[in-house]
Amino acid sequence: MRTLKMMCLFTAVCVTTIGLALPALAQEKKLDNVNIKPGKAGFQMLPGTFDASSPTYDRIYGNDVDAACGAPMLDSANNGMAFDIFCIEVTDSAPVEIIVDPTLTTISDTVLTLYCDPFDPMAPALNVVAYDDDDGMGTLSALTASDDIRLVPGREYWVVVSTYGAGMYGSFTVQLSENAAPCGGVAVDGATWGDLKGMYR
Repeated sequence: MRTLKMMCLFTAVCVTTIGLALPALAQEKKLDNVNIKPGKAGFQMLPGTFDASSPTYDRIYGNDVDAACGAPMLDSANNGMAFDIFCIEVTDSAPVEIIVDPTLTTISDTVLTLYCDPFDPMAPALNVVAYDDDDGMGTLSALTASDDIRLVPGREYWVVVSTYGAGMYGSFTVQLSENAAPCGGVAVDGATWGDLKGMYR
């Protein structure tokens, strides 16, 4: 801290940079006062695992929901997060729920982002429907009926599960509400950016 103060005495840039950076970081991780429990036993389960071989991306964050694929997002200060993707479809226009199940998850802190097709990990702020950090149990994530996320039946969407910070490994399970299911009945799990590009050729 002493070194930082000395640097600030000799440059006005330090004051400006610190003044802008700290509020942005504080806004990213809001006070967690929501603890949504997992859904019904009949909810579809999507399991996954993060390890050192998992693909990574530079995460975003935000608070808005936009079923038209334009929820505004900000660049997170945390980079290099492991992520996994699942293609989903809905059967009706009722609100969709996507919840990280705490009883089947060993990772301590997750993030959920829902995208319209296509999802591009090189441009993670594009095509976002919704984002959540801590609305699940503890510091796990959940998009719930109260978020009023109404998707279009027959259209493909991407659920992106990631860790809050880099280097967090373990297993997770995501629950989908009864009106949502993996695309074609099979989840696209553990895809890399190369795999994704191949799907659109």
